[in-house]
Amino acid sequence: MAHSEFAVKKGYKLEADDLLLFCYLEEGQPVFSKEQIPGFLSEIKCPDEKGKSVTAAAGLYRNKRFVARAARIDDENIPIQEVLKRTISSAISSAEEEGLKRVCLFLSRENRSLVKACQEAAVLGGYKFDKYLEKKAEPAPVVCFLDSDLDTREKKAIKERAEVLGWVNFARDILNEPPNEIHPQALAGIFRSRGKKAGLKVTVWDEKRLQKEKCGGVLAVGKGASSRPCLVIGEYKPRKPKGFLCLVGKGVTMDTGGYCLKPANSQIGMKYDMGGAAMTFAAACAMASLKVPLRITVITPLVENDISSTAFHTTDIITMRNGKSVQVDNTDAEGRLILADALCLASEMNPDWIVDAATLTGACVVALGEDIAGVFGTDREFNRIIITAGEDAGEYLWEMPLHMPYMEQLKATIADMKNIGTRWGGAITAALFLKKFVSEDITWTHIDIAGPCVKEEPLGFLGKGAKGFGVRTLMELARKLGG
Repeated sequence: MAHSEFAVKKGYKLEADDLLLFCYLEEGQPVFSKEQIPGFLSEIKCPDEKGKSVTAAAGLYRNKRFVARAARIDDENIPIQEVLKRTISSAISSAEEEGLKRVCLFLSRENRSLVKACQEAAVLGGYKFDKYLEKKAEPAPVVCFLDSDLDTREKKAIKERAEVLGWVNFARDILNEPPNEIHPQALAGIFRSRGKKAGLKVTVWDEKRLQKEKCGGVLAVGKGASSRPCLVIGEYKPRKPKGFLCLVGKGVTMDTGGYCLKPANSQIGMKYDMGGAAMTFAAACAMASLKVPLRITVITPLVENDISSTAFHTTDIITMRNGKSVQVDNTDAEGRLILADALCLASEMNPDWIVDAATLTGACVVALGEDIAGVFGTDREFNRIIITAGEDAGEYLWEMPLHMPYMEQLKATIADMKNIGTRWGGAITAALFLKKFVSEDITWTHIDIAGPCVKEEPLGFLGKGAKGFGVRTLMELARKLGG
């Protein structure tokens, strides 16, 4: 649970054990000024191959050890900023392996917009979840050397970005924890503690309150686990808000599939099934701590989908918060059941916008792959704002259709609806199910993050394990909505 520290300085002074990064654009164009390079390294040249990084020099200078690496950060398929992040992330790992104490990068005035990428590479690319390792090693810090001073606006941006990235890593921390440590009650306690520190008013609905509030979906899914279901509400109310944004996040701390049991291999990674809750709550904390000019409410239903003598069954009929009855055709389609109650609650608050996030369907991963989240919503312009916010944050989302004819698949005989449709178009029918629990006069978007949230292998410059996907996107969305 550590990450590389990041700093920006003017002028370079060689310290003991530095890894020096010299980055180039197309045709050998450096992102640094020639005057920045230490004289003894003036002969370093740009690699011939795009995206290539090579060790150009290594040794001692005035009895101080260094390794100099030259890297091209232009690529046919990947933006320059993303290649730079990968390069820095790789350099952090190399520095640790070689016993080097810091990674140094040089930027000229013309290329100082790349400071953002450098900071993200350090804080997110240099992240390690090492809580349970006997031997821990601190990642090498990243220092970005400029040929001129930062102005006030740039310094403020770095400070605010550090706050947001800290909350991204908070989401990663709780997602990486094993399910015997993070269960509904434990996660509710963490949300309460961290939320209050960020500036949220936090309320936790226990099982008794859930029964009083008629949250049949949350109660049904969670009743088979020893850690009882709950629902966490975080609220931030500035004095003169420019709008009201409500976030809803699926919080299944471990998903066995219930009586529709997942195979053993499919259960690996199901601790990430609370990715929507981690994403939305961390984003709400970032918004509150940075005092965005919006009213923010985040709602996270928290359950564990287990098997026991009290667990819910297929063909059970559940009555949801809004009175709709749902026939359970698959206990592994549980996320939509807890989200339904939360979306009813969100609608009752009458916000301007509702955005829910969930690791909801494997079908969305089949459609878009592991790197891209699916966006379904009632207002295409609002969907576009969210997708653009993701682009600005370096996260990828794509609009999917709310194809209303597929609603026929959810019809049931002895209940108002079923919780699952046929095999084909599963991400769409899941979104259509959720739509039934949102007021028609409220702008609503559902984000299916099953791909980028659950992906265990590296995603771009992010290493193995939880990615904290979506926190930056929601923060960018709040900035756009707040003007």
